[in-house]
Amino acid sequence: MKKMAIISSSFCILISFALLSTGYGDEEREGAKVKRVLFVFGDSYADTGNLPTSISRSWKSPYGITFPRKPSGRFSDGRVLTDYIASFLGIRSPFPYRQLKSLNASTIRYGINFAHGGTGVFPTLQVDQPNMTTQIDFFQQLVEKNVYTSQELSSSIALVSLAGNDYSTYLARNGSFQRTISHSPHILLKQHIWALNYETAAPVFKYLDLYNAFISALKIDQNSPGNLTDKLKPCCGGVEGEDCGLVDNNGVKKYVVCKNPSHSFYWDSIHPSDKGWRAVYLALKRSLTSLLL
Repeated sequence: MKKMAIISSSFCILISFALLSTGYGDEEREGAKVKRVLFVFGDSYADTGNLPTSISRSWKSPYGITFPRKPSGRFSDGRVLTDYIASFLGIRSPFPYRQLKSLNASTIRYGINFAHGGTGVFPTLQVDQPNMTTQIDFFQQLVEKNVYTSQELSSSIALVSLAGNDYSTYLARNGSFQRTISHSPHILLKQHIWALNYETAAPVFKYLDLYNAFISALKIDQNSPGNLTDKLKPCCGGVEGEDCGLVDNNGVKKYVVCKNPSHSFYWDSIHPSDKGWRAVYLALKRSLTSLLL
């Protein structure tokens, strides 16, 4: 099996984002024929439809109005980072794990998405859904059942996206962070990556700076045609503090949607829009290219 590589980054101190590669393979790019497999783990920044339709607003209008023009379980008006990473690899976005029983050998050839919105490394207050440990267990079960060949696994990439759900759960339970925390998770993450590289005696664990990708995307010239003009104001905002997508008992919308989502970096109060994620992806593209060399 080829060498394993992890590329990770953090968004401020709240998001830990990792890209795990179990092979370097050929140098494919967007639109090229590839033999890569993408496995996705994490929360709503990576989820493409794993949460049950009965509990998640991501399955309700107006989510998905840009892509695929109907709610698809993504926390955006369109694509999320998972979709753009898959595009970079030249593959289709992997199907959600919840659809596994209806998938066949052809539809799973590009991988599986195990990410569940609202989850974290540990159980969270947001949702009672599979956390990171359980998601990895799902993957391990597929490996043990030989769903993927050793060749597919050796050229696979695992995208692990964790936002602030663990932190918000801690704050809700404890009120504040302990004063004994002297280093931010951003620094601790780099230290662990260094340790893993030391253990493997090779620089196979690499850091991808998602934080600065967000900063770069938000600094795009507002006067440039076609660029984002609304940087921090969500396109879909709830009325009187309600969440995007909510309706009252009579079906009346408790939210408003901006006229042009493509001008907004954020779709709702937490998640980037399709255009916002694209801007982040473009800022990451050079790093992604170098990581696959």
